[in-house]
Amino acid sequence: MLRCCAFLAALILVGFATFEAHADRRVAFVIGNSQYRNIPALKNPDTDAKDVSKTFRLAGFDVFVAKDVTKLQFEEQFRNYLAAADGADLAVVYYSGHGFQIGGVNFLIPVDASLKQAADIEVQAIKLDDMLEQLRSKSKIQIIILDACRNNPFPRKDYWLRDQLITASGTGLAEVKSSQNALIAFATGPDAIAYDGTGNASPFSSAFSRRALAPNQEIRAVMAAVRRDVVAATKGKQVPW
Repeated sequence: MLRCCAFLAALILVGFATFEAHADRRVAFVIGNSQYRNIPALKNPDTDAKDVSKTFRLAGFDVFVAKDVTKLQFEEQFRNYLAAADGADLAVVYYSGHGFQIGGVNFLIPVDASLKQAADIEVQAIKLDDMLEQLRSKSKIQIIILDACRNNPFPRKDYWLRDQLITASGTGLAEVKSSQNALIAFATGPDAIAYDGTGNASPFSSAFSRRALAPNQEIRAVMAAVRRDVVAATKGKQVPW
């Protein structure tokens, strides 16, 4: 796992450094969902999206930003992003907001989701695997960064998935197996919680935005600094993976 994490960390910073000289096109889609309609709002995603999108722009990415999007808005803006990512050398998706796993399947939650009925999860939420599959068909290298590792905040805990009624008993997000050209970065480890912290931005996005563009820094040193910052800010409760 440590070897995989080191490679992921390296590839993320390659997107900011080495790709500066070699990539023809780099695109990023940054989503921040704060103002949920049927569950408590989150305080950080709006600032997370603002800070991270600025970081990507400074790194030379074409950046698409979506804030407080409904399911339909999420799908529409993701389609626009996919069109721009067609043939790109590096495509990145950064998501801050509610997200949780059901039966090992990860879902990102639009702001209008209610999830009152057992069949609602596949209708009202965004399946991470589907996003990744669509992104793979468009770009050479894909990276998804998730600051969304939380428990199910809805009163209902059991949902229909793969023709089975499954209880959302897992903590945080489930591990996602990466392919050769597609990697997933979590703000914290699988089955763990990402914390809000004490500021207006999450500990992970704050560290990521602060460290990612540091000049004249060796790649592993920069990402190690991000990891140290998050661990220190959360007193060891959150360790990026």
